[in-house]
Amino acid sequence: MTAFTTLIEHGGFAAYLIFLAGIVLAIIGTERLVVLFLKMSYNVKGSVVTIRSLILDKKYTDAIQICNKEPDAPELSVIKAGLVAAENGREAMKSALGGAVLEVSHKCDTRVGYLALIANVATLLGLLGTISGLIKTFASIANADPAEKAKLLGLGISEAMYSTAAGLGVGIIAMVIHTLCVAKGETIIGDVQDTGLKLVTWIEQSERAHHS
Repeated sequence: MTAFTTLIEHGGFAAYLIFLAGIVLAIIGTERLVVLFLKMSYNVKGSVVTIRSLILDKKYTDAIQICNKEPDAPELSVIKAGLVAAENGREAMKSALGGAVLEVSHKCDTRVGYLALIANVATLLGLLGTISGLIKTFASIANADPAEKAKLLGLGISEAMYSTAAGLGVGIIAMVIHTLCVAKGETIIGDVQDTGLKLVTWIEQSERAHHS
């Protein structure tokens, strides 16, 4: 709390903007981390193995029922979309799979771009604070009493450095959260794409087995 108070007191106008960026980062970053690492992270390996056995036995309805038990699991939602559309033909099933993967991808990417924006803006605001602090310093010491110049110079440089430190701090945190979210999102999207391809293979295998 002392560091925050000092920042607001000595950081200048840029410090308020950086603080605002930090609040936005906390809100968006927390929401994205919770969604990607908790709400969209499921261990469905056992369910997928069971679903594969049911599909190979052409028990699509039973497989869909397993998907319904965890409707928020990305991989199971893709499998369900494909199975529901399977009776309408191969192209309809592939189209449904593509739509389901796209929906998962959209959920993963939502608001992640804002984290990168905050990282860049916070860093630039720190630079802005540095420049404004130095401008204010040189303007104030130009006509100041020689005895006051050292004090004014110290205050101005202090403001500049506080702004720089705050901007870099928020920027670094935003970059770390952004990288984590992007990496997790890519993992989830890769998993659902792989699951979609496996589903097509399983259905083809079940149809060949039953036709033979």
